[in-house]
Amino acid sequence: MPEMQKTRKLCSNGHEMDPAWDVCPYCPSDRRPTVNPALARTVKVDDFAPVPAPEPQPAAPRRTEIMDRPATIDAIGWFVATAGDSRGKVHRLDGDRLTVGASDDCDVAINGNHVSDRHASVRFRDGEFWVTDLDSTNGTYVNGQRVGQQQLADGDRVRFGSSDWVFKCVIFETA
Repeated sequence: MPEMQKTRKLCSNGHEMDPAWDVCPYCPSDRRPTVNPALARTVKVDDFAPVPAPEPQPAAPRRTEIMDRPATIDAIGWFVATAGDSRGKVHRLDGDRLTVGASDDCDVAINGNHVSDRHASVRFRDGEFWVTDLDSTNGTYVNGQRVGQQQLADGDRVRFGSSDWVFKCVIFETA
């Protein structure tokens, strides 16, 4: 039985092609079926010097490290949704300055009716959380009262547009 020789098909520019292909995917001029079959040829693999394989790069050792995020403030606050589609959703407030609104680039992104893109800001200063309305169309309310700026206390009910939330917080003791 004769020994089978390995062959490969090359386009007119020397690109290796699958034997079933009539068009070289690498050559823009060959994007249509070959008119002259002589332009594509089948050659013995032994006719070509072997192409050296690239040397494998050693894989860098990988490991996961859990790093503590340094606290930027001496407290943590949360907004917890009390009604609607967001009921039970929690937004953590752990920065000294956060924005609240419907825009995805807000720190606290709220999907709700009548919520402005940049509705309000929440700041932590002098050991207290403060909410400030950012001239929103439908206002910011704390415990039912429309506010421009208001200090927040644990358990306050806050409304951004028609989205209702309860504010919760823990102020850390300083040693």
